[in-house]
Amino acid sequence: MSYPQRSWDSGDVEVVAKRLWAGGVATALVAAGIAFVGVLIINSIFEVGIQTAGRSGALVDNASTVIPVAAAIAALASTALLHLLLMTTPRPASFFSAIAVLVIVVLILQVFLAEGSIAAHIATGILYAAIGIAIVSMLSGVSATSVRPAAQGGWGGREYDGRYDAGYGGYDQQQYPPQAPYGRPDDRTQRYDPRDQRGQWR
Repeated sequence: MSYPQRSWDSGDVEVVAKRLWAGGVATALVAAGIAFVGVLIINSIFEVGIQTAGRSGALVDNASTVIPVAAAIAALASTALLHLLLMTTPRPASFFSAIAVLVIVVLILQVFLAEGSIAAHIATGILYAAIGIAIVSMLSGVSATSVRPAAQGGWGGREYDGRYDAGYGGYDQQQYPPQAPYGRPDDRTQRYDPRDQRGQWR
């Protein structure tokens, strides 16, 4: 189903907050799970610590708890940002992705600029990138299903009644389905008969 161009200034669309935040909470749980598994793999298999994003170069204490909690908080904060963009900007998904990518890049750069081993830098950077990409991709999908035509007004300032999808043009059409002027049948649909009502040839 296709819709006319959205009019954000006229209030033609609305954000389904319940659906958006339900997706945000689910994203937070998934992000926390990815962080927990990533920390276990880095600490137990590769035996490398998680590097803090700071100049000190210290390792994260209790990383198996701190990193998943931080990932969940980041997902919820991203949901709040996405909610704001959905209500205020014409291309919310594009702006959200751009902002999120910038934040991820800055966070990873902070890790590599800190003191510490190269192995810890690489492992931490990959973990942060995986968490960030997961949050962005899932919330981008959630945003696509969290906007609908407004209950009051509809697309283009009117209730959506299917005219646009029925192939009748847009909402500039006054009659649905379109009819000939003054209620007369369309002459193009009438077969020409050269005889009059009495059967005489004209």
